[in-house]
Amino acid sequence: MGKDENDENERVISPMPVQSQTYCLKPEDIFALLQEINHEENLEDALKILTSRGLDFFNSTMAGIWLFQEKKFHSLTISARTEQQERFLTSSFLPSDFRNFVTDGIMGDTFLEPKMTLHEIDEQGNERHPGESKNSYCFKAWSKNLREFRIRRILCVPLVHFGQLFGLLTLFSCDPLSFDKDSVYWLEQLMPLISSNVYEQQLRLAALEREQALSLLLRGTEILVKAVSEDQLLTEAGEMAMEILYLEAGFFHMEMEGEWSLRSPFGRLKQFEDIWREWMNHDKQAHFPTGYVPSSTPTLRIFEEQDQKDFPNPVRKIFIHPIITYRGIVGELWLMDSGVRDIEQTQEILSAFVRMLSMSLETIRQRSELKHLATTDRLTGILNRQGFEQRIIGEMASTLRRGSTFQFLLLDLDGFKKLNDTQGHPAGDLALVHVAQNLQKSVRLGDIVARTGGDEFAVVLTDLKAGPDAIKIMERLKNNLDLEQYGLGISIGVAEFPTESQDYETLYKVSDHRLYIGKQNGKGQIVSG
Repeated sequence: MGKDENDENERVISPMPVQSQTYCLKPEDIFALLQEINHEENLEDALKILTSRGLDFFNSTMAGIWLFQEKKFHSLTISARTEQQERFLTSSFLPSDFRNFVTDGIMGDTFLEPKMTLHEIDEQGNERHPGESKNSYCFKAWSKNLREFRIRRILCVPLVHFGQLFGLLTLFSCDPLSFDKDSVYWLEQLMPLISSNVYEQQLRLAALEREQALSLLLRGTEILVKAVSEDQLLTEAGEMAMEILYLEAGFFHMEMEGEWSLRSPFGRLKQFEDIWREWMNHDKQAHFPTGYVPSSTPTLRIFEEQDQKDFPNPVRKIFIHPIITYRGIVGELWLMDSGVRDIEQTQEILSAFVRMLSMSLETIRQRSELKHLATTDRLTGILNRQGFEQRIIGEMASTLRRGSTFQFLLLDLDGFKKLNDTQGHPAGDLALVHVAQNLQKSVRLGDIVARTGGDEFAVVLTDLKAGPDAIKIMERLKNNLDLEQYGLGISIGVAEFPTESQDYETLYKVSDHRLYIGKQNGKGQIVSG
C-alpha cells in the first residue's frame, strides 16, 4: 500500500476501491526470505523479517506473530503499513479463543488438527458468515478498528511443531481477493520451516537460560555453605532464588518446635511485608489450619481475581516447594508469580536449588546443636563450665562499656555427698535438676546461670552493686531453691566485678575463697566482700 493510501486510511471512512494483488510471489523470494531469517540469531528479529516481508509478499496491511504460552497468546512481533495500525496490534490482546480459529477442538491442553483459516470481514468490520461460531465475538471487539483500517480478510496461519500449536501468524488485508491459492500454497510450504526454526530457537534459548541458571547455582553453593546462621542462610537463599529463577518475590514458611512462621521475605515483597503478613494472618486458619501438615511434593496455588484485591501487587499463583532434611519437612519456600515467568518451567533448577538449601540448612542446624551440646550441661539443661566462661567474658566486656557492676555468685550444695551415699545417684541427679530449675526461675532475663561442676553452680546478677539491696536479692534467691525436701542446704561466695577483679580467673578465686569460708563457718551462709 502506498503513501496516498495510508493518508486515505486515516481520513473519515468512505467506500474504498478493491485492492488488487500487485506482487507476484516467486520461489526465489521464499528462498531469499528463509536465508535472511536463518542468518538472524535473535528470534524476535528473525520473525520481524517474516512479518515485514509478509506485508508485500501476501498483500497484507498488518501482520503479527503471537506465541501461545501459559494458555495465552503473547505478542512477539508486529508489522503494519501505518504507525496507527502498528499501535493497534501492539496494544491489542489476542484472545485465547483465537486457538479455535486454527483447530477443530481441544483435548486437555492438546490442540487437535491445527489448520490455516481464512475469515472474510464485511464493511462494518464483522465476520461475514460467523454462523454459530464463538470466534466472531473475538472480531466483534475489533470491528471498529477493522472498519477503520478497511480490513476485508484475515488469514490465521498456525505455527505447529509435531502437531502441537505454539503460535499464530495472522495476516490482515484490505483486499477482498487477497490470500489466493498461490499465497496459501507458499505459506503452506513456508510455515513448517518457520515453525521448526522458531521451535529450535526456543530450545536454544531454554538451554542457554538453563545453563546460566546452573552456573549461578554452582556459584551460589559457595555462598550458602558459608552462611553462619539460619537467618543469614534464608536471606542469601531468597536473593539467589530471584537471580537464578528470575522470580519477583517470595518468603520462607519455617517450622520450629511445632510452630510455623513466615521468615525472610525477598524481592518486591520486602517493601510490602506488613501487608503480606496481614493477608496471611487475616484468615490464618484457612492458610495454616491447626496441625498444619505441609505437602511433601511441590504444589501450586492459583488465585482468582477476587483473592488478589488486598495484594499490593498482582499475584496470579504461588508455587510452594517443601524444604526437606533427614528430619523430615522443616519448612517451605513460597514463590510468587504474577505471570511474568512460568515457575513450573524451572522445576528442575528449583528442585536442585532447594536440595542445596536443605543441605546448607541441615549443616547450620547440626553445627548449632554441636555448639549447644558443647556449652550445655546435659543433666540440667543450663550452661556448663565452658558455656559459662564464654558468657561471663562477654558480660564483663559489656559491663565495662556500660560503666556498671555485677555480682558473681558461686554456690555449693551442703550435704550433697550424704544424699548420694544414702539415697543413690538418681536422687542426687533429681536434686541437681531441681536447683537448676529454681535458679532459672529466680533470676532476671539478662542474668546468667550455670552448673560449673559436680554440685557447684554459678550465677551472675548483672547491673547490681554490692550492698544491702544486693544481699536481699541473694537471700531471696537462696530461699527460692526449696532444698528442704532433699535435706540439703546451700553456701554462697560472692565477688563483685570490676571492683574486686577485672579478669575471670581472679574473680572466680575470690568468690571460691569466700565460699570456702562460709563452709568452714557452719554452712548455709552468703559471704561477700
